[in-house]
Parts: sequence; C-alpha cells; structure tokens
Amino acid sequence: PEERERRRRAALVVRGKMGDATITELRGDLIFYSYDVRGVEYIASQDISLLKEYLPSDLSALIGAVSVRYDAKNAANSIILAEQWSGLRRPAKLDEEKTQRSTAQQPR
Repeated sequence: PEERERRRRAALVVRGKMGDATITELRGDLIFYSYDVRGVEYIASQDISLLKEYLPSDLSALIGAVSVRYDAKNAANSIILAEQWSGLRRPAKLDEEKTQRSTAQQPR
C-alpha cells in the first residue's frame, strides 16, 4: 500500500494539473484541504505520515493557501505534498529566518 501511494503521488507530480487550494485542518497525520476545478468544489485529505521530513516543525503555519496537483481525468485524485514536489507555501517569516541563518553561517 505504501509503494502504491508513493507511485500515485509521483504520477501526479509528473502529469497532474496545478491549482490553488486551502488547507482547512490538520488532524494527526492527515491534512484536510479544499480546491475548485471547473466550478466544482473538492474537499480532500492527504496522509502525511511518510512525508514528515518535508514539513516545517510548526504545522499550524500550514493552515491557509497552498497549491494542489490533481488528475485532469479524475479531479478528486489530488495531492499537496510529495517526495519530489510541494504545494506548501512558506510564510515569509520562515524564509526570512532561513536567509538570516545562512547569511550568519557564511565565513567573512
């Protein structure tokens, strides 16, 4: 089952259409999100238990706008995170802190 799910995610990374989505809830290892395709609203969830290394330590920062990849022939088949792609949008503060840390670590 885990390998099958990994292959599904990989296929959506390669062939999936992109759109805008909103993370609405985090519960355990599930991220719940919603998105619209051609006027139809989809509410979906993704199990992130095998993708935790790609997530920030503060999961509450994820609530809000993200990108989604979905199957054009079956729009209910979607992801917001995979091993090779992320639809997560980092808050500007996190990017700022990362830049400051890398600048501070450079030799002078």
